[in-house]
Amino acid sequence: MNLGQPKPGKYRPRCKQCGKQFILKVTDDEPAKIGIGRIKPKQAKPPLESSPADDVARTLVDETMDSTGQISPTATASASVSAGKSAASADVGTKPHRTSVSRTKVNQTAANVDATIDQTVDRSEAVQLKSAASVRTGDRSGASVKSPAVSESDDQVAAIPERLGGYKVMRMIGRGAMGAVYEAKQISLDRIVALKTIRSRLANNPASLARFTREAYAAAQLTHHNVVQIYDFGEDNGRHFFSMEWVRGGPLSDLIRNKGAIEPKRAAGYALQAARGLQFAHQNGMVHRDVKPANLLLSDDGVVKVADLGLVKIPDQIDPETEIGAVTSGMQSGTQVTMMGTAVGTPAYMAPEQGIDAASVDHRADIYSLGCSLFYMLTGRPPFDGSVVSEVMQQHAQQALPSLVDVNARVPAELNEIVQGAMAKRPSDRFASLAEMIHELESYLGVSKDGSFSPTSEQADQWETIGKQFAEATTRSRLSTPVLFGFALLCGLLTLAMPFIAINWLLFAPAMFVTALVVATVLAGSQSAVGTSARRWLASLSWFDYLVAVFGSLVALLVGFVIGLWLGVMVGMVLGAMAGAAYHFLIVVPTQSSAEGAIKDAEKFVRDLRIDGADEDGVRSFVARYAGNSWQPLYESLFGYESLCQMREQLGSDPSFRGGSTRGGLRDKVSATLQAKAEANRHRQDQKRLAKIEELGLASQGVSAAKARDQAWQMAQAIVANARDKSTSSDDFAVAAQIKRERQKVMLADARSGKYKRKRDPFAIVRFALGGQSRLIAGSLLLALFAIWAKNAGLVDTVRAGDINVATLETDTGGKLLGQATSNWSIGLAGLLLSLSAFVSGWRMTPFAIIATIVILFGPTLGVPGMQSLQSWMVSAAIGVAIYVPGIIFGEQKNQ
Repeated sequence: MNLGQPKPGKYRPRCKQCGKQFILKVTDDEPAKIGIGRIKPKQAKPPLESSPADDVARTLVDETMDSTGQISPTATASASVSAGKSAASADVGTKPHRTSVSRTKVNQTAANVDATIDQTVDRSEAVQLKSAASVRTGDRSGASVKSPAVSESDDQVAAIPERLGGYKVMRMIGRGAMGAVYEAKQISLDRIVALKTIRSRLANNPASLARFTREAYAAAQLTHHNVVQIYDFGEDNGRHFFSMEWVRGGPLSDLIRNKGAIEPKRAAGYALQAARGLQFAHQNGMVHRDVKPANLLLSDDGVVKVADLGLVKIPDQIDPETEIGAVTSGMQSGTQVTMMGTAVGTPAYMAPEQGIDAASVDHRADIYSLGCSLFYMLTGRPPFDGSVVSEVMQQHAQQALPSLVDVNARVPAELNEIVQGAMAKRPSDRFASLAEMIHELESYLGVSKDGSFSPTSEQADQWETIGKQFAEATTRSRLSTPVLFGFALLCGLLTLAMPFIAINWLLFAPAMFVTALVVATVLAGSQSAVGTSARRWLASLSWFDYLVAVFGSLVALLVGFVIGLWLGVMVGMVLGAMAGAAYHFLIVVPTQSSAEGAIKDAEKFVRDLRIDGADEDGVRSFVARYAGNSWQPLYESLFGYESLCQMREQLGSDPSFRGGSTRGGLRDKVSATLQAKAEANRHRQDQKRLAKIEELGLASQGVSAAKARDQAWQMAQAIVANARDKSTSSDDFAVAAQIKRERQKVMLADARSGKYKRKRDPFAIVRFALGGQSRLIAGSLLLALFAIWAKNAGLVDTVRAGDINVATLETDTGGKLLGQATSNWSIGLAGLLLSLSAFVSGWRMTPFAIIATIVILFGPTLGVPGMQSLQSWMVSAAIGVAIYVPGIIFGEQKNQ
């Protein structure tokens, strides 16, 4: 365990191997001595006499404080309510008589909290909450994890699950009042995530779970460079969980703890990135309420990401039955989680008004906390410190802010003024918005006034040099396109030639081509755009989709085996695997190895730009514009494929761009199609899960089952519609956020009252019945009939060893065989085309497929004539194939 710089005290951490608690003591010697021991069972003691007020305060502390030294600000409000007093104004100092009342309440609550802390420590030998230190365990990602020292419920000490949904749990990172957090691997996308579970005691409250899920879903729709992304939410065997972006790096608190105060310009750059992420949150109606260095994650590539965004309270998503109490979290992977519409503030970084009434604070509380965090970066300590929570809270409310220059003489006066402006006692005296603070930080760092990045001549020359080095190092990658098209041409020629050689090897070349692509894609891993898109699409499929796919695969194997095509398929797969592996190890791997140095230089260059305060969008535009005609591979290596597609679209509409083509190729079309299918599937699945959770919440409030089902569906529609709606009637971000909040309130209220009615699709069942699954089933059945006929007609024995070829077909035996089997060959072709059409999802393809199938099967009966040497069934087959072409185009364009 990495103790960092703990203060003297007695702690009760939990072993990360066996999960049991033990005693850890830190002496006040210099240097400190560390001692550990087992926890001995204590004999029962008679209960101590206490007043009802003490019982209330003790309950609040037990439920709202953990080993991190955090206290929910709503606990103070609850204590005041229990004493029969209402919350005071959040604008401290605006009205003198209200200010004194507020401070009195803070002092009264703090006294109760102090007494309860002392009693709790003496009784249970728990962690000394007066100490600001926390026991930390190492994290392979570079992040540190706070180990909770308070007692936990039985569900928290349960065995670590091997899997949750589509995630493989790798190890536990921490536990807290909300649940546990794990490092996990998302199997479908082969990526590491932070997987957080919701404690059963909380998940068993359907109303609270519904509120939390709304918040997580709304946040998951939003993406920003400086915000930790929420990926998904789900449930597995009664365990509710959500996954978040895993940041390779660690919190700024660890960096400062290990290396001391940060150089002023670098600290300002980090604060600027955090401010941009928080500004994005405020624009979308979110107030963080727990901004601190531990929630600002610094990635390995120099990006600061705000953690916890979206898992804090979103004002527009509170239900009338929101509880007064709060739930806190002591778990971290550089992040902390807040539930049930309440925020957990850390006293060392908490705004004065937040300690009085956390429910009513606005974005200016985040500005104050960010100012505290910047103070910590510049000095290595919080602006206020004390032995007890109440003392720290009182200092924030009453004591003048220490001058940064007095604490650290290297801090410029300009930066000191920025911190002073962010940490004004009264919210009205602070920066009115983060936009103002961002402007001041950009001015200090020398960033252009409009906030966009404008490179110097030296920076442009340096980047152009890096771009040339990368282009020279990746010359071998230029072979990829000719190799792919050459291999495709070879496979096509072999397919056409096989009927003249041996018809039972007809599928040899197609199997080789497909296998080579699959192997090359799998070996490329997450670096393959098509592979990543395909994995997302496969992960979005339902169990019924997989069941149909298995059925179709079994039929295809049966047909291939019965007809005798299996040998060619097997040989093709083996040679294809060898070809795909050869491409990867002879072209891809050497290219990556030779470009490694240039990529490292590029990453360092971009990281320095970020640290100097350049905005991310400006950096990415600069990288694309100044990297030369070969900018796309370098850009994708730095920022990923999705960002490359966005930059192509941006530069494609810019007539001033002269840096090379912005068009996409076949890879982009395939990836875009798969992404669209995956997004459509995920949208439907999210809506079903939201409706299910909302239904449980309504049922717990006494709503009848039928009514709860209908209202839940409407509420899910409202949540999805509001989360995805980016349009507002105002250009003012604050006004736009308020509009969105009000709209969400109205939509949810109307959904519950029955006023909000979004009609369900009356043809949903019909659309599903006409979908790709039905076409695959029908096509597989036709192929099965064709295989049965082939077996009974003796075709299998004739096909063995390539006995059927063009010359054989001209003989009497071959002509007789074809003459007898005209309709049966049509069955096989119709089944094959129907099965292949299943890859065009949606119902719009089905009418074309039905017409084409009828023409292929019954064309001769319907009067389709033959043409010269082509028989009637052959002409019918050609017409059927032609009908499929517009169906494919229409189905993909209008796919729903």
